[in-house]
Amino acid sequence: MDQKTLILWLLTLFFWGISPTLEKVGLKKVEPLIGLWIRTLSALIGITLALLFTSSFQALKILEKRDLFYLCLSGITAGFLGMYFYFSLLKMHQASQIVPLTATYPLVATFLAILILKEPLTLSKIIGTFLIALGIYLLFRSPS
Repeated sequence: MDQKTLILWLLTLFFWGISPTLEKVGLKKVEPLIGLWIRTLSALIGITLALLFTSSFQALKILEKRDLFYLCLSGITAGFLGMYFYFSLLKMHQASQIVPLTATYPLVATFLAILILKEPLTLSKIIGTFLIALGIYLLFRSPS
């Protein structure tokens, strides 16, 4: 793994790692839909500023309708629906259980990538999927 990939990976882990704790604290007296709106609005402001101050803004001019459609669909499914149900779960249960359980979405992504994108089914994917399923089992088996 090259140094840039390692740094980006560690930053991703750090920011995604602190996020559930901040969300759990922030949702204490807030409805999940309001919490999601605030989170999404602040992300939109940050993304807009990043676009305005980088060369990425120019890439908006060459967006194709097909790409826009799929990215909007992703925003609705993951950015809205997935996050809403995640916030609802996070408000009701322990973050230490909800976060790992909802982080098993690679099972669905792997299945769809093999089925729809025709990606190869490899031994490492089978083992990884098995380990994720084992992790789900262990989380449900352990006391709350």
